[in-house]
This record gives sequence, C-alpha cells and structure tokens, in this order.
Amino acid sequence: MKNINKVVLLSIVGFLLLGSYMTVANAQTPPVETVDGNQYQGTIEGNETNQYRFRNQFQFQLRVNQSVDLDMEVDVDGVGDREFQLEVNTRTNAELTIRINASDESLGLEEGKKLQARNQNRYQYREQFRVNLTCDEPVEAKLSLKTGDPEAQWAYFDEETEEWVTNPSSYQNGVLTTETDHFSVWTVLTVEEDAISSYGLIGIVSIGSIVGLLFIIKKKK
Repeated sequence: MKNINKVVLLSIVGFLLLGSYMTVANAQTPPVETVDGNQYQGTIEGNETNQYRFRNQFQFQLRVNQSVDLDMEVDVDGVGDREFQLEVNTRTNAELTIRINASDESLGLEEGKKLQARNQNRYQYREQFRVNLTCDEPVEAKLSLKTGDPEAQWAYFDEETEEWVTNPSSYQNGVLTTETDHFSVWTVLTVEEDAISSYGLIGIVSIGSIVGLLFIIKKKK
C-alpha cells in the first residue's frame, strides 16, 4: 500500500513539474503573427515579446517594457528572408516607427558599395539591411540581426557630420547585436577584405623601415 501511495505521489509531482515546464516554455516562445503585406500597425502591451512574419519571409521580434503604438513597414522584396530583433525600453508609453529597406542611395547604401566610417576603416554594404527607427520618447534599445559574418559591425548615420559611425557590436550564435540610447538610421557594414586601417599601414611601414635599417647596418659591418 505504501509503495502504491509513493507511486501516486511521484506521478502527481511529475505531472505538476511537466505542466510548469510547458507553461514557462509557452511564455518564452510567443506566437508568430503573420502579416500578409509590408505594413503593420498596432498597440504592443508593455513587458511583452511579440513576433511577426511578413509575407512568410521577413521575421521580426519586438520586446517592449512600456505600451507602444507601432507603425512598421518592411520592403520584403528587397530585404528578403532575414531575422531582426529589437528590444526597446522607454520611461512611458511611446510611439515607435520602423522603416526597413534593402538600400538607401542617398546614404551610400547600395549593394557592394564601399564606405569609410568615422574610425577611418573601410567597409562594404553587403547585408542589404537598413532600418530607420524613430520614437517620441528617450530610449534604451538593443538591435540584433542574424548574419553569417562575425566581423560585421552595426553602424548608424550621424546626420550632423553626415558620416557613418560604427557602434560596439557582439556576435554570438549567428546573431550580431548592438546597444544604443538613440534612434536614427542603422545598418550592418562588412569589413572590406583588402582594407588596411591607417594604424595598420603605419605599423607595416615602421616594421619595414626597421628591417631596412638593420640590413644597412649589417651590410656596413
């Protein structure tokens, strides 16, 4: 009898644990809302994660801490099958506008075009991903894009100086992430394969000069 009671008790505990696990798993994986066209408008409740799939191609995940009125438009034909995640923290309810395109000729974002950022490094535009973010409240945000290039860098366009500025980026499990406290036009830039920074060039010249000097001294001896 005691053994039967133990079996029943263990079964009940097992079912409770399984139910708790399934509840947590469902909470961590929000349902995907399908968007037939390129546009989406709606109100996102605070402390919720929402997932969208535009025309069964472009995937977007949004996490907000406050209620947000979202106005979003995606050039799905240009951007294609990409995965973009955005986390937004604001002090109060806000209005968030998102425009995603594959190119922007006015800012030099054309496929394969070479760009020089403020850090003097040269980059190429290959990711075909440009996002313009605007919000009527101060923000703290995290941008994440799935990419196969671990050397890529998030960058934003500084309208005052009219130049691209790379932002500290991290790469993990195929996702490139950056954090920011301001919104503007953002993109992902690829390091040009044959690009050598000015510091690197100075280093090469210095090493060459030292080797040459040592060769001359040795020859005189």
